[in-house]
Parts: sequence; structure tokens; C-alpha cells
Amino acid sequence: MKKSLILGILGLAATVVPSFGQGIIILDNYNTGGPNITYGANVAADGVSGHALATPGAAINVNNAWTVGLYWVAGNQVANVTPDGTGIATPSGGGLTLGAGSGSTAIIDGALAFNTPGQFLAGSTFTTPGVAAGGTITVELIAYSGASYSAASYRGHGTAFTMTVADPTGAPNAVGTAMGSGFSVLPVPEPSIFALSGLGGAFLMLIRRKK
Repeated sequence: MKKSLILGILGLAATVVPSFGQGIIILDNYNTGGPNITYGANVAADGVSGHALATPGAAINVNNAWTVGLYWVAGNQVANVTPDGTGIATPSGGGLTLGAGSGSTAIIDGALAFNTPGQFLAGSTFTTPGVAAGGTITVELIAYSGASYSAASYRGHGTAFTMTVADPTGAPNAVGTAMGSGFSVLPVPEPSIFALSGLGGAFLMLIRRKK
């Protein structure tokens, strides 16, 4: 079944859902033609450590190995979201919370499904409780291999953006129209590396105090 037909079915199903102070969006960059999720340097193509590395900058092209999710909050909180130069930290600041439930994740299909590397389309819409149709939310997308973002060996996130939520009785607004640009998944350092970095920093501070 083509993805355009899936969206049509979702829109039809939404017409039977009443609106009580909530709107809908959908994790979808397929019907918007991107922006794509790509590989960073030293990333296993299928997200499994020790497997063949992907070409940096290429769109993710392994089916069912990578998941896209979202952090979100009501209103425009972009200015209050914590900056992260590493690209792998947990999104925070501005009240962002991890989306959960129906439509909160989508699988990147890859090259073998619809020939759309780096693109995704959730099987259902995501509801925004407390934010009615026409309201604004702040969203930050995440992508990861394995069961969860927090436990992933490879992961990444985009920058925060705002979007308008749609009426549940109509078609959902797609994140692909608002996310601005794609982002890359990257290797997550082993915890021991973080620990050694911390010890190194403490040692340098000790030397400075002695001087």
C-alpha cells in the first residue's frame, strides 16, 4: 500500500474522533520529501556496533533498524530549549517531554521500502493534549537504533522548531513541513569514556589549585 493511501486512511479515521481541547500532528517527512535523517561518521549502517559502517552524510537506508521519536511541549519554547553541540544529548529545557503513546514513533523505511532513504511516516497521528487545533507546540525530533534513545549505541536529534497542530477531524500537520533541516545519528561514547573525562577534568583542577 502506498504511503499516500495510508495518509488518506488516517485522515478518514480522524473524522470519527471528537476534538476536546486537543490537536494532532504526524511524524511524517515522506509526504514532504524530507528533510532526511542521515548517518554521521563512524556509524554502523544498521545501528549495530561492529557491523559495516555507513557513508557519512548518506540518508539512512536500512529498513526497520532506526526509529524516529519526538520531544514536545505546548507553546513556543524554542528559545528556552537547551542547546546541544554534541547532537546526542537528551533534549531538555523549555518543558520538553518525551512523546508517548500512539503516533509518538515512526520507523525509517530505508531504500528497500518505497525507495525513500532517510524518510519516515508514522502509522497513526500523535495527539497533543491541552493544545487545541490551531495551537502552537515546540517539537524536537530524535532518531536512534535499538529499543530506546537513552540506551542506543547510535542516536541523534534535530533542533527545536514550532508547528501548528491540526483539527482531529481533518488531515494532520506533518513534522516534515516544519522541521527546517535534517540531522544525523552519531556514535554514543561508552560510559567509561565519560567517567575518564570527568576524572581528567578533576585532576586538572587539582593541579591548578596546587599551583
